[in-house]
Amino acid sequence: MHRSVRLFPVLLVLLACGLGMPARADDDAALEAAADAKASNAVAPQTNLDLDERIRPVSGHLFLKDGRHEISPTIAISLGDPFYSKTLFGLRYAYHLDEKWMLGLNASWATSSPSGAVSRCDSSGQGCRLPTKEELVRAPGDFGILAGVDASWAPLYGKISVLAESVLHFDTYFLAGAGVIESKVAPPGGSEVEAKFLPEIHLGVGQRYVLSRWAALRLEIRDVIYRVEIQGKTGKEQSTQNQLLFGVGLSFFLGQGGA
Repeated sequence: MHRSVRLFPVLLVLLACGLGMPARADDDAALEAAADAKASNAVAPQTNLDLDERIRPVSGHLFLKDGRHEISPTIAISLGDPFYSKTLFGLRYAYHLDEKWMLGLNASWATSSPSGAVSRCDSSGQGCRLPTKEELVRAPGDFGILAGVDASWAPLYGKISVLAESVLHFDTYFLAGAGVIESKVAPPGGSEVEAKFLPEIHLGVGQRYVLSRWAALRLEIRDVIYRVEIQGKTGKEQSTQNQLLFGVGLSFFLGQGGA
């Protein structure tokens, strides 16, 4: 057999090996590139998690109330009174027995004016007009000093995200208490206002929004309930009054807390 014929199978084998080696090299390079891409994806930041990264979970309380004193200057307004609109300026003190319970004292002084919800009409042709305070002397709802004691329970503590940049801490509390209210109303059959201190009870709900470890913004709705003697259709009668008040206060905390 011719010599070139015998070498032909050998050349075919060598050619196949030569062509196969670059192919395997290319496959290895592709596998390495895929592995590098997978690794880079594992460590690269994911854009859809940026918001979560900026708002990290917050645990625990920003400040502790246990054993601390709370002093809160307050301003409040009356809600829903048909005769008088009142503005109250007051001061509240509370001692926190623990993180949920506290005992408080409060005192306020009120100014009042006709609310505009009622009108005085006559037959003189002048029509209807807003009554004056002198014409409302027999109407209940006007008062001066309000003072009392109460107990509060704050079972709820939460956090609110503010513009996806910070977290606002707050707590919610419920209160109940009793005290005295200086009622200003003319007695039945009289025309002059008499100021009398009458017992009252009050219920309320409020929230504190923490500004720092030493200060908080306090919002509160309180219902003051008392009984006053007025002139009824058949003579003297006892009338139960509900004075709904909305107050805003700035609380300052004294002491370290957690004692």
